[in-house]
Amino acid sequence: MTVTNVAALPDFKLIPYTDTQAHPDSHPKILRTSCWTYCGPLLPIDSARTSTLPPSYDTWQRATFNGSITPLLLPFLRFAHAFIVDAGLTHYWLTIRASLPTGDYDTPRWHTDDDFFAAADNSNTNISHDISRDSNRTQWKLATTLIGPGTLFLSDSASGRATQSTITDHTRASTPPHTCTTVACPGCAATADCIRQQLATSLKDAHIKQNAVGECAFFKVGKEVGAVHSEPAMRVPRVFVNVVPGREDELRGVMRRWGMEFPRAWSLPPEGMHVR
Repeated sequence: MTVTNVAALPDFKLIPYTDTQAHPDSHPKILRTSCWTYCGPLLPIDSARTSTLPPSYDTWQRATFNGSITPLLLPFLRFAHAFIVDAGLTHYWLTIRASLPTGDYDTPRWHTDDDFFAAADNSNTNISHDISRDSNRTQWKLATTLIGPGTLFLSDSASGRATQSTITDHTRASTPPHTCTTVACPGCAATADCIRQQLATSLKDAHIKQNAVGECAFFKVGKEVGAVHSEPAMRVPRVFVNVVPGREDELRGVMRRWGMEFPRAWSLPPEGMHVR
C-alpha cells in the first residue's frame, strides 16, 4: 500500500500484509505474560536471523516463549517499515505484548487512544518548534496480532466517538469531586469502570470489525479523529504488536519526559498495562 496522504486515510483500515496461507498453523507456546519495547530508528530486518534485532529481544523471547515468534514478527515489521518510510518517517515506538488467557476483557473496553505526542516535553531548546502545537505531528498507529484474536474496531468511528463523549461527559459530571491521593486513584478507577460498562451496553449491537491473521490495522489516535476500539475477549494466549511511528524529535521528547535515554529497548511484566 502506498501512503500518499495519511491524513486522507479513514479513521481505521485493515490492510493485508502477508499471505494467510504462509502463516504457520502452529506457534510457540507462551510461558508468561510480558512485553518487550523498543524506541528509536527503524530496526534492521533485512535478514531473517534473530541477531538483527536487539539482544534484549532475544533475552525476552527466550524467557517468554517455548520457541521463536520471529518468523511471525518479521513479515509484519517489513510491511510496517515500508509503510512508515512511505509516510516520510524513520523512527518508531515498537511494543510486543505476550498475554496468557485472562477474563479482563470479557467486557469490551471501548476507547480512543490518546494523542501520543500531544503532551511531549519540549523544554530542550535544540527543538525549534512546539510539538504539542504542531498540526503535522504523527497521530496514527499500526498494530497486528501474531497469535490469538485481533483488536475490535467499531465500523462507524464517528458515531462511536459521539457515544463515548456523551457517556464520558455525563458520567464525570455526575461523579462527586474528589482529590486523587495516589497514582492508581480508586475514585478515578470507579469512574472509568462505570464509563466502560455503559459503553459496552450502548455499543453491544454496533457493527464491529476485527483484524484477522496476516492483517495490519492502521488507525488514527486522539479524541477528535481516533478510531474507537477495544481489546478482544482473551480466552486464549495472544501476541499483540503495537507500532507508534514518529519523528525523531517527537520520540526523543516522550522519552525525555519519562526520564529515559534514546534510543532504548527494554522488557516488562505488563501487570496493570492494557494490551489493546
